[in-house]
Amino acid sequence: MEYRLRRVVSVTLLPLLAFCMLVFCVRFSNEIAIAPSTLGGAIINAGKFTNSLKETTAWKTLTNHPNALVRMFPARAMQVVRQVVRSFRKETLVIVDSPIGKLKGRYQKYKSGEPGGYYSFKGIRYGQAPIGNRRFRSALPEEPWSNVRNALQEGNSCPHINMILNTFKGSEDCLFLNVFTKKLPKGEMNPNYPVMFWIHGGGYAFGSGNTFLYGPDFLVAQDVLVVTINYRLGPLGFLSAGRDAPGNAGLKDQVLALKWVRDNIASFGGNPNNITIFGESAGGSSAQFHILSAMSKGLFQRAISESGSALNPWSLADNSTERAFRLAEILGFKGGSTEELLNFLRQAPFRKIVEAVPLTISDADIRRNIGLPFVPVIEGLEWANSVNESEFIEEPFISEHPSVIYKRQEFNKVPYITGYNTHEAMVFIRKLRQNPKLLEILDNDFSRLIPNDLELNGFTDDIDYVTQKMREFYLGSRHVSTDTIEEMIFLFTDIMFIRGILQSARLHSTYSQMPVYLYRFAFDGALGLYKRMLAIPRSGVCHGDELGYLFQFGFFNLSLDPLSSEALVKNRMVKMWTNFAKYGDPTPETNDKDNVLPIKWEPATNFNETHVVNYLDITSRLEMRDNPETERLSFWDDMYTHYNGNVM
Repeated sequence: MEYRLRRVVSVTLLPLLAFCMLVFCVRFSNEIAIAPSTLGGAIINAGKFTNSLKETTAWKTLTNHPNALVRMFPARAMQVVRQVVRSFRKETLVIVDSPIGKLKGRYQKYKSGEPGGYYSFKGIRYGQAPIGNRRFRSALPEEPWSNVRNALQEGNSCPHINMILNTFKGSEDCLFLNVFTKKLPKGEMNPNYPVMFWIHGGGYAFGSGNTFLYGPDFLVAQDVLVVTINYRLGPLGFLSAGRDAPGNAGLKDQVLALKWVRDNIASFGGNPNNITIFGESAGGSSAQFHILSAMSKGLFQRAISESGSALNPWSLADNSTERAFRLAEILGFKGGSTEELLNFLRQAPFRKIVEAVPLTISDADIRRNIGLPFVPVIEGLEWANSVNESEFIEEPFISEHPSVIYKRQEFNKVPYITGYNTHEAMVFIRKLRQNPKLLEILDNDFSRLIPNDLELNGFTDDIDYVTQKMREFYLGSRHVSTDTIEEMIFLFTDIMFIRGILQSARLHSTYSQMPVYLYRFAFDGALGLYKRMLAIPRSGVCHGDELGYLFQFGFFNLSLDPLSSEALVKNRMVKMWTNFAKYGDPTPETNDKDNVLPIKWEPATNFNETHVVNYLDITSRLEMRDNPETERLSFWDDMYTHYNGNVM
């Protein structure tokens, strides 16, 4: 009967759904599209990229026609279709009684096609809406409630402009999290699962923790509990202007969510004393900031940073108050004190604030490769007479530079995984499409690529020397052109990502005496959907491409041939990440019943003693190696030793 019902739904209902989609597309054509032609086409191409990756029947039905309606799906239409489909499913609703209140969730089957399923609790409010005087400040925790709240659909994302679609989305009432668990406590029995707390990326400017990109299916199947969160973004999350808006509100949101998990997660079958924070890009950078922040002490026991470090040049802002004034002036502020500035910005519509952000990027910012104007700051750096906590009206998240905190050894000393993808900066090809003259500009002004933290102190001779050496090392005698894009990708990858990530591994290994596991992700397979969503037809592993091997991309519902290389790499990545959450070791010797992991991932050694950093090279095979990208990073080590005084 169940099979027959599914057959009726797929054959009879789909034309009706298509008609409903058309009605909603016409009626709400001015709303955000879930899957426009660029995104839908990219995903279809991803499905056809290799015969190892198969499209499900439902996805083919909706996408194979050249005018497939899924390509222009409005968000509201997508929501209605999901509700219709759910009405035909047999779903089990469950209620969990947590310390903060009762929540109604649902049991759902794995989208990945595996037998079984998990409990889903979506849109749980962990913080009060940070509006009015709380805008630009730390949020207040959610108050307990007495009734039963629905946790059946995801909450609002925080206000942002989508990088790919260039559309606005979100609400200031956005401090929500989602909980996914394979088993719930029953009587005296609690599965006590390790908790994996996901922090999404997006340059601190866009994104959410929703299952559209971050489906928990692969991870939850390995007996861990997964939490995903939203946190404030852009100026609403990271504007800094004096003591009344000290900055890092988005990071403080993450702390508030971690406190919620500590206090409530046992009710969902999770272990509050075994929490692994992990994230990608800005989420990876955030994970390391939590390692460095006293505010996060005791809230987690392990950390993973994918393709992001607090030491990357895009992770910390300077001149933050100046940038806040620039934003306000764009919106009509006529000048005045910092207090007047904040009063003005707290009354401005949040959408106008977010949409004005690109206009705050100055010519000097462009020349310094600053495209993310509102990111974390060292609190008090611009307005405190000294680092004196009595001058803060709220506890600072971070008040010193990350390298200083490491060397003072006053940080959260936990086991740590960090690593990168081989062609991270491939994502910057989007800039080249937007500005075809960029290659010529870079060729004529190569010194703009010198890292901001290389202490040349403005001396012309030093600038000219470093510029010449950089050009010779990466390009030889050639110019910046379409023929040297690969070399430019490596240059940007090194200065924007790898060097900071390697420094993080060195510092954490040296000063924490805890294991640091460094990886290099080099598998260019069909689940590297970020590159294909951005329609980049190049070989190499783009920024974000590893995510397809950890998360189920929800709506796209692509299925893998279990014998494919993609399936093997996915199984290994999921196994290593969940092993780390369980044991603090990604390849424990006693936990590989399926023979998925044929190698021992050795931690990085103490760099000060050996000057060697071990890393795991991840392709269709696993291999331990020493000192990643040796020649390229040795070049930068020499530069930093010469000008800054030491490698670290």
